[in-house]
Amino acid sequence: MALPNLTLILIQMKFYNAFLCAVVLTVIYSCSMQKKQQAAGTQGIKGNITLSEGNMMPGPDKKEGLKKGVQRTVYIYSVATASQAVGEAPLYQSVKTKLVAKVESDSTGFYQCDLKPGRYSVLTKEKSGQFFSGLSNDNAELSPVEVLENAMIVYDILINYNAVY
Repeated sequence: MALPNLTLILIQMKFYNAFLCAVVLTVIYSCSMQKKQQAAGTQGIKGNITLSEGNMMPGPDKKEGLKKGVQRTVYIYSVATASQAVGEAPLYQSVKTKLVAKVESDSTGFYQCDLKPGRYSVLTKEKSGQFFSGLSNDNAELSPVEVLENAMIVYDILINYNAVY
């Protein structure tokens, strides 16, 4: 009767050893993945750029206009107001504040840029050569975004100057 109990104990020990190894490996793997994600950018902005064109009004038997992710160059300036840009909303010929960064989105419209904490204006450069800013706040800041310490801010851009709503 002592032999079957010894076999059961050995089987249980193997199970616990295997379980302990699995837990240790899971912890090691998750820590290495966190480091890789941090290295890929933990502070700045990221988002998707979507182009909306045509008649976007809903209605029976109406075809919805075009709405798709697009490649654009994203220009990130020190926060700028409308009076610090040349042109009329939503398209500008130039922005007079400091250019902080410039990044390309991919063919689906995804972009990402590491930035220091601070306030920025985020504009796209259109095929016409003009800069697009579809948003402003109460202070007339163009497409404003605030980057916080150790935060990746999601800032999606909807290019809609050729859309009808």
